Amino acid sequence: MIVDDKLNKEIDKKISRGMRPGFWAGVVAFLLAKISHLLVTFAIGLWIGITSGGDLSGGWMIAIKFIDSVFIGIIYLVFVTRFIYNKITSNV
Repeated sequence: MIVDDKLNKEIDKKISRGMRPGFWAGVVAFLLAKISHLLVTFAIGLWIGITSGGDLSGGWMIAIKFIDSVFIGIIYLVFVTRFIYNKITSNV
């Protein structure tokens, strides 16, 4: 080998280190969770719009209001932010 195993392991450790736990890791995790929340909500809303054929009356409006409710959004953000935070700070 060109590079010995000790140097190779040291390089791998520095590359896969991740972020240090703290405020900025939490902010990054929250921003990524918010972006994923917007993308998931858009995808579900687009799917409902396409399958309804543009007629958003009755049951479809109930489904959209449920998906777009504040409580569902907060629950989603809490769990996904925690998941992302654990992922980006796990290798420190």
